[in-house]
Amino acid sequence: MKRDLLYENILEAIRDKISNKGILTSTLVDLLDLEKEAVYRRLRGEVAFSFSELAIVSSTLGISLDNMVGGRFTNSRPFQLRLVDYGDLDNIDYKMLEHYIYIHNLGKYDKRSRVMDCSGILPQSLYLSYKNISRFFLFKWIYQNKEFNKKLRFQDVYPTERLEKIQEKSVAAAKRINQTIYVWDPLIFYYLANDIRYFISIHLLSEEDLLLLKIDLLQFLDDMEVLAFKGQFDDTGNNVYFYISGTHIDTSYRCVEVKHLRVSLIRTFTLNAVVSLDHQIYERISSWLEAIVRSSTMISVSGGQATYSIF
Repeated sequence: MKRDLLYENILEAIRDKISNKGILTSTLVDLLDLEKEAVYRRLRGEVAFSFSELAIVSSTLGISLDNMVGGRFTNSRPFQLRLVDYGDLDNIDYKMLEHYIYIHNLGKYDKRSRVMDCSGILPQSLYLSYKNISRFFLFKWIYQNKEFNKKLRFQDVYPTERLEKIQEKSVAAAKRINQTIYVWDPLIFYYLANDIRYFISIHLLSEEDLLLLKIDLLQFLDDMEVLAFKGQFDDTGNNVYFYISGTHIDTSYRCVEVKHLRVSLIRTFTLNAVVSLDHQIYERISSWLEAIVRSSTMISVSGGQATYSIF
């Protein structure tokens, strides 16, 4: 097959979205209902993706074919909405979640890897270790994104076994990053408490549910106090720093810098995110986050010497 620059760019864009070859291959097998060898031939460029196949792949992975043919404005940069359907997870949803784990695990091989997480809600990389807090955010997502014939109660919502395992791996992978910086809105726990009060008021959270959440949240606070005091994860020894923003954080951002990847995420719909691998977007958002850090109060490494520096 004769390969032109446009087709090369499309193949490169697909590989950029899912850089792990095994995950990419299995994802395309599921998406296109093809045998593995047929997918291999397409990725090697020996056989061309059909137009319908490219349409499926581009819409699922968030690849803009308009951008591929040069149809973007100078000041417009590509984002994709990673809309994982937590209410009805299928294999593609799980693959997207597993790809985030793969990215964070690269931190094991990069001593300059870092994450900056600036948020008005609790970061997933921290709260996923707490069963009932994690369930609450899952419950909130399903409540806001799904329609039901009957009332959906907190007591009815549980993650699937596969999702639980992915969440455990996700927490462990996040600790692989050499340096993690969390910047929290000063009212981050107020917002969470307000959400809980709302669901109690409409009788979707019971007193028993509230007690479970209270136990988890108190344990979360105790653990975060210890983590902030030490300034590093026990499992890996990697550095972690906590800041309280001096101003309200209207949107939650996360920047991941590891190996050759520069990943920018803007949190949407509680559990989802719009994602970009564009380096210019990364530079813009990371510069914004660094400015927020400078106007925030550091609360970690109490009584010790902080060694945080922005590269």
